[in-house]
Amino acid sequence: MSADFDISGAVAVVTGGNSGIGKAAVEALNAEGATALSWDLDGPGVHCDVTDADSVREAMAATVAEYGPPTIHVASAGTARLAKIVDLTIEEWDFVYNVNIRGVFLTLQAAAREMTAAGLPGSIILIGSVNGSLADPAHSPYSTSKAAVAHLARCAAVELGDEGIRVNAIAPGPTATPMMGPLLSHDGYREEIGGSTPLGRIGEPEDIALAIVNVIKSPWITGQVIAVDGGSQLVTPRGRDRAVRVTDERRARAGA
Repeated sequence: MSADFDISGAVAVVTGGNSGIGKAAVEALNAEGATALSWDLDGPGVHCDVTDADSVREAMAATVAEYGPPTIHVASAGTARLAKIVDLTIEEWDFVYNVNIRGVFLTLQAAAREMTAAGLPGSIILIGSVNGSLADPAHSPYSTSKAAVAHLARCAAVELGDEGIRVNAIAPGPTATPMMGPLLSHDGYREEIGGSTPLGRIGEPEDIALAIVNVIKSPWITGQVIAVDGGSQLVTPRGRDRAVRVTDERRARAGA
C-alpha cells in the first residue's frame, strides 16, 4: 500500500492565502506540519501579483531562497465580476480571466518547474468552483474561467505524472468567503442557500481546506475535479418547487 504524501516538513505555496479559502488552507497545512506561505497582494507572507509573470518569478525566487523548493502548491487566488453577457465590459472579462486562469497557469508553471528541477514529488491543487459546470445567469466570465481551471488540472496531471507530481482541482460550492460577503449580508440569504443543499448549510473555508489536505495526502488521486459542495449540485430549485407542490397535493388528497 502506498504511503500518504508527507505534508509534515513540506514547503507549501498558497496563492490568495490571506483570506477565505486560501487563508484556511494555509492554517490547515501549517497544522499538518508544513511551512505554508501565503502569496498575496497584501498582508503577511510573500508579495505576489499572480497575473504578472515577473511578480510570480520574484515570489518563487524569494520562497526558494529562504525555505527551499515547494512540494505543495494551492492556487486559491480568484475573483468574480457578475453581469449578463450583453452588459459586461471587456475590462471586466479580462480581469476575471487574468486572475482566475492566467494567474493559476503562471503559479502552477512556476511550482511545477521548481519541483521537477529539484527532482521532488509534489501535489498541486487548483481551486475551481461548482460554477465551472453550471450556467447560472450573470456568471459567464467566472464560470467559464473556472471550467478552464478544471481542465487545466487534467492536462497538467497528464503532463506531470511522470515527474511524480499530482494535480487536482477542488470545486467548492457556496462557501462563506469574503467574495460572498455582499450576498451573505442580505437577510435570509445564508439560510435560503444552505437550506437548498442536502446537508442543510453553506460551506465554511475550513470545509474546503480539509478537502485540500485530504487530496494532497492521497497518493493515487490525480487529474480529478472534486466537488466540495454539501451536495448542492444534486438538486435544482425547479425540482424542489415541484416536490413541494406534489407533496402538498398528496396531503390535500389524503385529507379529503
